[in-house]
Amino acid sequence: MNKLFHLTSLLPALCVGGLLLLAGCSNDNGPVPEPEPEELVFELDVDAGDENPVLLISEETYTIPYHAEGVESIATVNEVEGWQVTVNETAGNIILTAPPATTNTEKNYALRLTATGKDNQSIMTEAINFYHVTFDEQGGTFVLNEGNMTSENGSLIYITPEGYMVDNAYKRVNGTELGNVTQDMYFHDGKVYIISQNGDTNAIGESFENDGILVVADSKTLKKVKSFTNKELAELDWPTHIAVIDEQHIYIRDNVGIWHFNMDDNSLNFVTDTDGAPKTQFTVVGGKVYFPDNGSFLNTLKVINPTTNQVSDVANSALWSASPMINYFLGITPTDDGNLWVMGTSMSDGSEGGMLTISKLDLASESLIQNGISEYPNTAYNCRFAAHGNTVYYASGTAIYRANFNPEAGGKDVVDEFLVDLAELDTEAGLLYNGLGVNPITGNVFINTLKGFGNNYTTNSIWEFDFDTSSDTPLNKYDNYTRFPAGMYFNK
Repeated sequence: MNKLFHLTSLLPALCVGGLLLLAGCSNDNGPVPEPEPEELVFELDVDAGDENPVLLISEETYTIPYHAEGVESIATVNEVEGWQVTVNETAGNIILTAPPATTNTEKNYALRLTATGKDNQSIMTEAINFYHVTFDEQGGTFVLNEGNMTSENGSLIYITPEGYMVDNAYKRVNGTELGNVTQDMYFHDGKVYIISQNGDTNAIGESFENDGILVVADSKTLKKVKSFTNKELAELDWPTHIAVIDEQHIYIRDNVGIWHFNMDDNSLNFVTDTDGAPKTQFTVVGGKVYFPDNGSFLNTLKVINPTTNQVSDVANSALWSASPMINYFLGITPTDDGNLWVMGTSMSDGSEGGMLTISKLDLASESLIQNGISEYPNTAYNCRFAAHGNTVYYASGTAIYRANFNPEAGGKDVVDEFLVDLAELDTEAGLLYNGLGVNPITGNVFINTLKGFGNNYTTNSIWEFDFDTSSDTPLNKYDNYTRFPAGMYFNK
């Protein structure tokens, strides 16, 4: 959209009384009119397709070409600390630079300019709104994309707390891409750790240009801090999940089990007794790493103690004596008070038909409180449940359910309710894929859907719901941005 402003001022001829001679306003043929001042024109060439506000990452520049006639000076109307505005008269453009990430400045900037010409003519432009994006905003949401395993690298979407979307954020910051089939990410101590299944070589052995199998980036700027190639982590066999206690204790799950990686010396060692660890996200509580083990008749919950790298069982007595008994783990996730939510079934092979429960496990006392749920939750494509406070959300097919946990209810008392079937809101919502999460700041629920596989994966949606307000109208819906999403991640 061209922002075009004109202002014409006609100065009256100064031909009054004795001023005629002084001003030279007459000759033998009568008065000579004063020349009209040149029309003042100041035109900003702003693309109509630009978002409002325009999103800029730290120290990113935005150039606005302009057309000027009769302009003697251009100045900003308002200045905001950290934002820099430069007028390049030779090139005919305005250059705006966003603040550095290290400065604590106003995120929003409404740029207004004043163009001044002769005889005090001036034009003030309409505001162009800008927003400075940093990637550690409280309540910000990330969607990690695997990419197509034979043809694409991984990528990262960022959604600000206001709902503005930054697509392909990692590449926008670094100019390079994440590894092929990115699987999981973890935040720790101002850094984000991103693991990919294939790294720089895809599943059919083709080399890819990217930043490797493990990428460490600054969580505020997303600038790459370190990266590791397939060769440097050659022992890993299709890694899928990661947890970080500190830089000396990074845990990576692959097809074999769980590995301990130390970034101080780049050593990678297998953690004993983790053979066949399931393809599911780790749960970190109290500086320890928890994961379910469904590999035996009496399935167990396990924990890794980073101090010793020893693996031990957790609360076997409580889990096995529960009524109904938890014979198979459908998922675990942290509670807000430093304990564990456990979703399970009485069927030892995890198949449908058993009694389904959501339980709260107190880690200190190893005591368990159970409630029943009504529908078998999605277990494919890592659509595990998510919790906020004492409210648990899960999906069965494309239907979303909410369980308001009740400590007074028994294990056979069903406490969930149906909220919405996404397929009824959008016929393109064919399945959930790697994503049902709750923003810990807002309590809003995020869900990833795809139309299907094959070429249908490019038809997709990211849904955001406030189910306390409406169960059938999303707050936001972002269509056709994901590329096989790997999961949702939130800034606390």
